[in-house]
Amino acid sequence: MLKIVFLGSGGAIPRPCRELPGVLIEVDRYRILIDPSEGTVRRLESIGVSPLKLTHIMVTHLHADHVNGLPGLLATMLMLNRVTPVTVIGPVGISDFTPTPINSSFRINIIELKPASEITLIESVDNLELRYVTTYHTVQNNSYSVTLRRPIGTFNPDKARELGIPVIYWRRIQMGETVVLPDGRVIEPTMVMSNVGNRSLTVTYTGDTSPGDGVVKLARGSSVLIHDSTYLPNDAKEAESRGHSTCLDAALDAKEAGVKLLILTHMSFRYGYEYYWDFLKCAGGIFPHTLTARDNMIIEI
Repeated sequence: MLKIVFLGSGGAIPRPCRELPGVLIEVDRYRILIDPSEGTVRRLESIGVSPLKLTHIMVTHLHADHVNGLPGLLATMLMLNRVTPVTVIGPVGISDFTPTPINSSFRINIIELKPASEITLIESVDNLELRYVTTYHTVQNNSYSVTLRRPIGTFNPDKARELGIPVIYWRRIQMGETVVLPDGRVIEPTMVMSNVGNRSLTVTYTGDTSPGDGVVKLARGSSVLIHDSTYLPNDAKEAESRGHSTCLDAALDAKEAGVKLLILTHMSFRYGYEYYWDFLKCAGGIFPHTLTARDNMIIEI
């Protein structure tokens, strides 16, 4: 199971109905926080998640409303006597926000990502894969995908033995990988598996971006696309000039990418909670499987 918690669904200026942006993704033993805005520690506490449980912190870009909570979050981990490493991922310059505390009890692994026009693998651990592509904003913005790979079908060990496939390859094949054996034979999953299908779960998070090919490529076939929806269509010119998307842009990206669920987020402070349905109706007319994010909303897939 993969769980998504919206810590904040607003834009650069918070309102009582919408906190600054932030999303927590829980999958297997991993806790991935995307965009640690100001007040993140308090919001994690409100949902019962200790900063000590976080394994990854991913920053889309270095605007204040997406990264200003990072130093305080790391300081809180130090005060709570964290001992396990934490991985911080972000664009060029993220290391400036992650100074190593004096007498730190834990290690901070920093992965600084250069701009990438093609989808790029960041990390693959256990059944978890993290990828990014740089999308259009006023500064470098990395859109991220988080993929949980699961067995793609029913594995037949008798067939595997009959074909002389060493046991060390079984898991890789079960997870959908085509392997090349030491004798040169190529083994496709369908050769030893039945009921083969796509069992991966992917969440794509755009950060702040205008619509475009990068988002669509990264989100292709995603279970959930969390898309910048800062503006309603009547403010489309402002959205374009500031490197953001409207709810209509988000719906068109979701439709082209063939995602299963679209969630609109990062709504501008100018829209109070009474505009909730305006965003939903706008996007839902193009892409029916749409939700408008609310603070503390939980999605499980």
